[in-house]
Amino acid sequence: MSNTKSAESTLSEPIFNRQALVRLILPLLAEQFLSVSMGMADTLMVSGVGEAAVSSVSLVDSLNILIIIQILSALATGGAVISSQYLGRRDGEKAAKSAAQLYTVLAVSTIAVMLVILVLSRPILRIVFGRIDDDVMRFSQTYFLISAISYPFIGFYNAGAALFRAQGNSRISMLASLVMNIINICFNALFIYGLGMGVLGAALATLLGRVFAAAWVFWQQQQIENPLCIRHIADMKPDGDLIRRILGIGIPSGLENGMFQIGKL
Repeated sequence: MSNTKSAESTLSEPIFNRQALVRLILPLLAEQFLSVSMGMADTLMVSGVGEAAVSSVSLVDSLNILIIIQILSALATGGAVISSQYLGRRDGEKAAKSAAQLYTVLAVSTIAVMLVILVLSRPILRIVFGRIDDDVMRFSQTYFLISAISYPFIGFYNAGAALFRAQGNSRISMLASLVMNIINICFNALFIYGLGMGVLGAALATLLGRVFAAAWVFWQQQQIENPLCIRHIADMKPDGDLIRRILGIGIPSGLENGMFQIGKL
């Protein structure tokens, strides 16, 4: 009888208490705000350059939100779900390998998107935004091209951030996002106001911030005590089964998350 009561009390106890949930959720909310604030900062800080600059950054930022925040984050979440399932089964080797496969998926997908944009940036902008002024198109193309170069870095950041969340640690990705925004604002001030680089300066500042975030989160993820660190480079060799499972979760989630932004575009 006592064993039955003990089992019932164990089942009724929550896995996470309120404090643990607050520690997980508050950094997530802050990170979501910070993830969209980079484009807002760029738009505000190029306002002195002219209306065409403001319009171009605002237009391209809507595309960046779709690609980076909606689609890439969803792919990263798919990989994190698979890794967390293996962690729950106490299968550390498979968990680490699925984490490595997540980096592979995001590296390949972001580089592919980057190459497409580098080659077809102008037609893409024409298709999405129709006929826009020549000045706006020129600035938009500049900002879009530099943004595309940053996609592999933000993909690595998203992968590492999702893997930390799978372990119940959302603080590291929040701190990386915070510093990324600070770097963006500081270099915006230098490039736009100090060097007069306009939209190009705003794009370069964003690129530098994303390079830092990717490098720092990946370095933190590779600490030896982290169960999801990449132990062997061979683990990043494409594994069809794991990739299909990651995409099976990530693609539907990305399409669902992106529908509102696609409608807005």
